[in-house]
Amino acid sequence: MTTVTLPPEPRPVPALAVDPAGIRGCGAALLAASAQVDDLGTFVARGARITDWTGVGATAYHGAIGPTGRRADAMSLALRGVARRVDAHAEEMERLKTGRGDLADVRDELTGAIATLRSEIAGASEADAARLQQEADRLGRRVTAFEQDLTAWAGAVSAEETAMNEAFARVLTLEQVERRYAGAADPADEALATKPPAGSSPREVNDWWDGLTREQQLAIIAAAPGAIGNLGGIPARDRHAANTVALDRDLADPTCPWLDNARAADEARREIASRTDPVTGEPIVAQVHLYDPSAFDGDGRIAISAGDLGTADNVSVVVPGLGTDATSAPYHADRAATLYEAARTLDDGQTNATLFWIGYDAPDNVPWDGGWDAAGVVREDLAEAGGARLADTIDGLRAGRDGEPAHLTAIGHSYGSTTVGHGAHDHGLAVDDIVVVGSPGLGGDTDHARDLGIDPGHVWAGANSNDPVADLGNHGAVHLETFGGLGLGDDPVEDDFGANRFQAESTTRGGLNPFPDHNKYFDHDTESLANISRIVNGDYDAVRHADHVHDPWLGGPEDPEADRRPTAPNTFDG
Repeated sequence: MTTVTLPPEPRPVPALAVDPAGIRGCGAALLAASAQVDDLGTFVARGARITDWTGVGATAYHGAIGPTGRRADAMSLALRGVARRVDAHAEEMERLKTGRGDLADVRDELTGAIATLRSEIAGASEADAARLQQEADRLGRRVTAFEQDLTAWAGAVSAEETAMNEAFARVLTLEQVERRYAGAADPADEALATKPPAGSSPREVNDWWDGLTREQQLAIIAAAPGAIGNLGGIPARDRHAANTVALDRDLADPTCPWLDNARAADEARREIASRTDPVTGEPIVAQVHLYDPSAFDGDGRIAISAGDLGTADNVSVVVPGLGTDATSAPYHADRAATLYEAARTLDDGQTNATLFWIGYDAPDNVPWDGGWDAAGVVREDLAEAGGARLADTIDGLRAGRDGEPAHLTAIGHSYGSTTVGHGAHDHGLAVDDIVVVGSPGLGGDTDHARDLGIDPGHVWAGANSNDPVADLGNHGAVHLETFGGLGLGDDPVEDDFGANRFQAESTTRGGLNPFPDHNKYFDHDTESLANISRIVNGDYDAVRHADHVHDPWLGGPEDPEADRRPTAPNTFDG
């Protein structure tokens, strides 16, 4: 019998139940609390001081409120300090979580190698003993190295938990807070004084932000979230933190004039966060990328992503159309989360983020609802202005990322496709792909896909053959699409436009009312969602192409897709 001494089995890797996204959420909540306490300090220093009131009573009143303001300032700084530590804790636990996975993989490899060697020893002769012992010794050295790494990892987990507990313990009482922070300067003030002027490029903004300390960054997020929450070039996670502070502040104020928009944004972020990543089984990360609830005379600007815009391999920006304002955010959040689920389901080897972008003044109401905005849907004016804003958003997304750039796709639905068209034609969208669905046209100056400033091979169009809105674009070669200032451009699924048409029919198309077919492009298990997801992921070979609409001189436009039986590809197993 061959005698070989095998190394011991490596220790199991302890479980690590940790949710870095949840930790970041805790940090965001602390920053929001800091902002509200900071508001109290500001109120005491300004609004609460009645300058034209004099006498004994005034002196007593002002003397009494002074300590309240100073305590509020100190408490705000204390909350920010803990939030900064929580922010660092999230990063460290993310690293340790990854490290645990790596250790578990190494242990599995080692235990498998030991089992294989044990089997080989059982059938070996004495002549093989020396060689097998050498192999066992090499395995033993690897086991020893693994044990050292495991011990170091466990020590790091313990040390991080201790440090986090100590950060909270240092500010548990008012006495501790005042001793540590009373009279301290607010680091936000000096940092904001160096902020680039209005009109600076996203790259300049990003350089400024990267040059600040983390203490200064978190101070700005808490004290002046509006200064950076909607600023292109600020990293997505920090924009989210700032906008969370601003949103939570509005939600806490029952007199907020745009409370309906704030509540819609809150419902939208909760909708996304309630959904589960089909690959990891964890909640989908929701990031508030744009929060400007008073914009456009109260219609508001809101953009929230499903997925981390700062790290995702593939980022898509969905631009909606007619009927969109801030109060429709929950509806568009559902669409964004659905596209995220489909993209992850169809390609689990890549990460994704889908941003719904209510970032322009879309035509959204009619006279009986108090306005005439909807009449703008037959003109390009709102899309032209929106295209410029969209280009700024895309540039900001690019500049705000560290590391590898994302594969970025702009997706326009309905009048949103006209907005995407103007963004691309007029400003050169910095995207890899353009996708339009249910499009009434991409603008009067866009006669061909090559006019959009990217390779026409990366311009994609889908249209349900029963969608009446998708039939509004100009057909044929005459190009009267903006006659008299009316009309939105050529039909992008027509053959002479030059875009890739993909299958976008629905198994439920048809019926007396054709308009529901205009809103099925982002439904699960539809051809359109499957193909949009494949484009978003860069899986171009998997896209199911469709024959283009053609317009003979006699008889009007003909759509070959109208006679094809639609399919229902699986886009989500959840």
